Amino acid sequence: MEEITFTSIGRVRCEFREPRELEFACELGLKCSAVSEIILDPEFKTGLEGLQHFSHAFVLFHIHKVAKTELKTYPAPLSIKHLQPVGVFASRSQYRPNPIGLRLVKILQVSKNRLVVEGLDAIDGTPVLDIKPYVPGFDRPAKVNTAVWYHWQNGQD
Repeated sequence: MEEITFTSIGRVRCEFREPRELEFACELGLKCSAVSEIILDPEFKTGLEGLQHFSHAFVLFHIHKVAKTELKTYPAPLSIKHLQPVGVFASRSQYRPNPIGLRLVKILQVSKNRLVVEGLDAIDGTPVLDIKPYVPGFDRPAKVNTAVWYHWQNGQD
């Protein structure tokens, strides 16, 4: 297996110190409405120029406090009992071979080396790897199929 190294561009600042605190704050682990700051290291602040013209962005981050990998996992909160385990790549589980998080967030403010966002499910101190603007023409497919095990999100369970 090839080893790859990344450099963080900044850190998350928010009220959640441990993953368990964040899990309780999110609705069934699906959607977090918390407000977070992303503080970029000074050498990357120029990279934020122009981001204020977008309403949403993708944030890629290192899930640095996860200490395990599960190749089979439940694709939903454990409160939904009838679902069977699936492969980790067919889930949104945090227990991945490479603990990289990806979240589409709402941009609230951009200033200097600081980005304020809503909806980032990361804890305080989380290393940020990249930020990319959400562009519907690139990022939203015309037709989408979702596995049956995710229908519970829409009350279809």
